[in-house]
Amino acid sequence: MAATARRAYADIDGRQLHYRWAGDPAKTTLVLLHQSPSSSAMYEPLMAKLATRFHLLAPDTPGFGNSDGLPGDPHHLTIADYAAAIHALLVELAVVPCYLFGHHTGASIAVAIEHAFPGTARAMALSGPTLLDDVLKRELPKRASTIILEQDGSHLSAMWQRISEKDPAAPLSLLQRELQCAFSAGASYEASYRAVTQQDFAGQLASVACPALVFAGGEDPLRDAVAPTVARLPLGVAAQLPGGERTYVCERQVDTVATKLTDFFDNCEA
Repeated sequence: MAATARRAYADIDGRQLHYRWAGDPAKTTLVLLHQSPSSSAMYEPLMAKLATRFHLLAPDTPGFGNSDGLPGDPHHLTIADYAAAIHALLVELAVVPCYLFGHHTGASIAVAIEHAFPGTARAMALSGPTLLDDVLKRELPKRASTIILEQDGSHLSAMWQRISEKDPAAPLSLLQRELQCAFSAGASYEASYRAVTQQDFAGQLASVACPALVFAGGEDPLRDAVAPTVARLPLGVAAQLPGGERTYVCERQVDTVATKLTDFFDNCEA
């Protein structure tokens, strides 16, 4: 199969979930779970690097990218709700068991999937694990609060400032994509952050019985969570990444992340 990611939809409980895929379906599937408010588009560079080794599946979390949102008020959704929807997609596409990789919000969802549906993951990798202290639990929803549309367009500059502050050195094209994702997500942006803060991530880590690799970008705000996350995982190991990337390490260090994932999952199969 070509390394270029293809796009498709699946009907899950009356709603459409959008996903990107690449690689040979006969190979073990590696599922890539994105951060908020991004979409599976963030994984296209990584998919191009990994498509010869894995069958790759990168879904848009419900309410993000081109996926329909889940029913009800987004602010009442939990990480368990997102995890159940993604798991239903994996079952529908017949890729369970699989490898899971989650970045930031995606890390929360990966752990929740394995907690609620043991045996889904043969192994998993977490980038920027969401083991949050009390300060971050209070602050994160504020960092994703809804920005009201204004006639003078000032909402655009407000969102641009928010997105660019995550990593001022990121390419302008990446920041523009993330700005568009943020507005497209609407209320789901803040709701997903709130759901992350309410998840019992620390408690769920103990239920992840599969091998788990944990890392973060050198300047990732969640880097300090790597070691305590590993300590709570029965089979957790940490990896170091060079450089000073923050939120967008999966795109700005694509070669390094691809190598880390390939080496780890290959070792799990040895």
